Amino acid sequence: MLVRTTCLVALASGIAGCSDTGADREGGTGGSAGSGDAGAPGPFPSPVPDDCIRDVSTGFRQIDCEELQFDVEVPEVCLERACGLIFDVHGLGMNAELEELHTKIRQVGTGGGYIVVQPSAPGMVPDTSWDNDVNDAHVFAFMQRIIASFHVDADRVHIGGLSQGGFMTWRFICEHADVIASAAPIAAGQDSAGQRGCDFASAASRQVPIFYTHGRTDGLVPFTTASAQRDTVLAAYGLSESEVVEMSAEHDWRRYRNPAGTVFEFLEHDWETAFALGARPLGGHCVPGSGEFLGCGADNAVNWGQAVVQFYMDHPR
Repeated sequence: MLVRTTCLVALASGIAGCSDTGADREGGTGGSAGSGDAGAPGPFPSPVPDDCIRDVSTGFRQIDCEELQFDVEVPEVCLERACGLIFDVHGLGMNAELEELHTKIRQVGTGGGYIVVQPSAPGMVPDTSWDNDVNDAHVFAFMQRIIASFHVDADRVHIGGLSQGGFMTWRFICEHADVIASAAPIAAGQDSAGQRGCDFASAASRQVPIFYTHGRTDGLVPFTTASAQRDTVLAAYGLSESEVVEMSAEHDWRRYRNPAGTVFEFLEHDWETAFALGARPLGGHCVPGSGEFLGCGADNAVNWGQAVVQFYMDHPR
């Protein structure tokens, strides 16, 4: 675990270029359309604006597009070489700003050479909510725009999210497996809380590496739906346990693998938030490593945002 720990510390400090070159990493090309011939690479092409993405400079901006607002940050290095892309999707009653407050994925991911996009659901906090049948298409359309505008490395496109954002992540795993390199849903059990997930029975042929996290005392999405989701993935991908990544009295993080090399990681934990939704305590429906109101605690053994970005780095397409 030395490489993983070193990389996470580097990412948290804003140091780019750290990655795991061990057996966990799949073979990504690291290139993109327009990156030039491997023997004689030409200059990296300039970003291309479109009718929505008019500002193609580096840095942070908010973009209104596809009927939604997107918080976008582009590292300077993405004008010099093909960057990866991370979509980080919030849950019910949140927006992009609150998602970043808890996950810090924009902060960590841009340091690792990724463009990070955090969409906001329609409405105003605390009444925001994703519409499964409408907003998935909006988010995917904007993903395609970012990929085209910034010549994103097609082998390093990832998505993850909390609660409703986690359910969207499951749907992208099934419906856009040809685009998504790896994914990280959290607090989003199998077809629960009125949300539709991934129908693995009719999923795309490509198996997407997944890092799934769920609290055992989740007061909104019961843990029984998480164990059911885990078992569904294990059966659909033909996975068996490979190793214990970490274990304590409070958490259990296991890695599963199949003969094709596809990886599924499942982190279950007992950490909780004191926050309640009305009279309903959320308990384990929280983000490990965050001390904010929907966080499980800043001193958890796992910092979810850092672990997610490291998983993406380890699992390109």
